[in-house]
Amino acid sequence: MLCTIENGLRIPALRTAYNLAVPEFARGLTVARFSALDAWFRPKSFESERFYEPLDVRILKRYVPTGGDLVMRRLRRDHPGRRWVTSTLQSLRSYEKRTRLNESFHVIGFIALAILAAHRFASGSLTAVGLVIALALDLILGLWPVVLQRYNRLRLYRAINRFLSLSALKDVGPR
Repeated sequence: MLCTIENGLRIPALRTAYNLAVPEFARGLTVARFSALDAWFRPKSFESERFYEPLDVRILKRYVPTGGDLVMRRLRRDHPGRRWVTSTLQSLRSYEKRTRLNESFHVIGFIALAILAAHRFASGSLTAVGLVIALALDLILGLWPVVLQRYNRLRLYRAINRFLSLSALKDVGPR
């Protein structure tokens, strides 16, 4: 790691520029590889874990069939070494990318099903009750998982920041 010596302390050379250039939520992610979609995935000013908890994301997190708490508990019982996320920075980054991919699929599905339901309703092949049911299912299966992915990403950013701050403490010190 490139370091500079300031006042007898070893300081990572790029750490200061990195901290100034990259918002707190994104530290630990690749600095130079931000795309236009990052504006969508970036946490908004009103988003926090407390914002999402009243929306019962922890209930959804418990029962999600592709890695919810109950599924992972069973998987860990049968395969004790198996984990989606480990305590490495690379694992946290990889899972953050996965939350973006999952969110993208659910947003696209949400929009497609809403358009399909509206089209079917407008053409007369879907009743008002059918439209309400379709939109309710669309909210549950399309939008609620998006909320879960955003909640997970907020938790991941906190973990990444904690990991980086702990590694910075190890990097900075008298030599």
